[in-house]
Amino acid sequence: MTATATGVAPGIGTGTLAGADAPALCAELIALARARGADAAEVTHGSGERFEIEFENEAVMQVRSVADETTALTVFRDGKRGSATINGRSAQAIEAALADALTAADAGVADPANDVADAPSEPATAHGPAAPDRPAMRDAVRACMAELETRHPKIRTRGSGYVFDLGETCFANSRGVIQRERRGAYSFGMVFIAKDGTDTTSANWSGAASFAPFDALLDAGVTRRLLDETERSLHPHPIPEKFVGDVIITPECLTGFVGMLAGALGGHALMAGTTPYKDRKGEAIADARFSLLNRPRAPEFPGGATFDANGVPTRDLDVVRDGVLADYLIDFYISRKLGMAQTAGRTNFIVPSGDSALDDIVASTRRGVLLCRFSGGVPSANLDFTGVAKNSFYIEDGTIRHPLVETMLSGNLQDLLKQIRGISRESVNFGGGRFPYLAAGGVTISSKA
Repeated sequence: MTATATGVAPGIGTGTLAGADAPALCAELIALARARGADAAEVTHGSGERFEIEFENEAVMQVRSVADETTALTVFRDGKRGSATINGRSAQAIEAALADALTAADAGVADPANDVADAPSEPATAHGPAAPDRPAMRDAVRACMAELETRHPKIRTRGSGYVFDLGETCFANSRGVIQRERRGAYSFGMVFIAKDGTDTTSANWSGAASFAPFDALLDAGVTRRLLDETERSLHPHPIPEKFVGDVIITPECLTGFVGMLAGALGGHALMAGTTPYKDRKGEAIADARFSLLNRPRAPEFPGGATFDANGVPTRDLDVVRDGVLADYLIDFYISRKLGMAQTAGRTNFIVPSGDSALDDIVASTRRGVLLCRFSGGVPSANLDFTGVAKNSFYIEDGTIRHPLVETMLSGNLQDLLKQIRGISRESVNFGGGRFPYLAAGGVTISSKA
């Protein structure tokens, strides 16, 4: 490659791409990468606008609007892969990114699985509003601060944000695949503690996303319940003694356990041979009341997607259905690596609700823990887990007795799924997944000390 006197390679005009729309920008970048010697290339361009209100208990801290643009380029040469991010649209920035990506590819390791996807291009889609309702957002923040003051005087927030994000994503590759999607959505998040004199609780967090503005911010996700529980947790007690009992896993906590299961059912675990679920497709791996469904296109999820990072259209997938392992989570790269069909490249999970009321599940619990937050490391290859129950409650004889000091939990996820004894009718949509309360037995519960 021969540079011009200005250091810019031929083929990149200084103003050529400045005003190009996303598809034209992506197409031109792919053409430039091919002209520089790439065997294949893909580009993801994203542009976004955000309006956000940050506030604490009694004051708005910041109101601002921001916009950004990102472009990611990936090239493939001789079976090797290299990537770079383009900062801006100047000829110099584009040339630098092209050079960086090709240099990274040349320094990489050849892998036959490295390539771009051959997938159908779909019509551009739009989801959610194209602009925020700013007056409604401001009113909701004022109402939230007033309610915190009157109903939750012991709550101290460390950061609250009500946000509207509008994002447009365009993907293209050298096989002619092009995908476009626009998503506009509201989200609310809050970090908080309870404080009474010198007594304080550990920090808790709640948040959710929605295509529609929240009528009341404290109704987002499980925020209202967590505020009540945090205030109740100011004077915790230890468990009476070590025992093996039940856990009732709350929806927000269940997301973590589902993540453990998804990891064990994913392509990387299959490739590494570290999953106990290898060669078990079609077998029962959980109680028949349990299903795990991947629904990235569900209209209830602003955090979903119509295509994945490789430009492959997303689709519904039953991962576990009525306790039976129906399929693995195989992305584009792993599908080529293992010679298996791609089943997923994006995950937005639903655990379907059951037929039991939460109150009835609690009432039928002889001894256990309402598990609201679990802090633990990566489970073992056999899916043994150990961690700390935080912001949780002790249950005995069908009654929630008292909040717990940090308490140790240990068990095995395979066994826990087989010992499910109840799934609640109640469920929570967090904007990227929907989960009920799940009760299961066989967990060892002991004091942390």
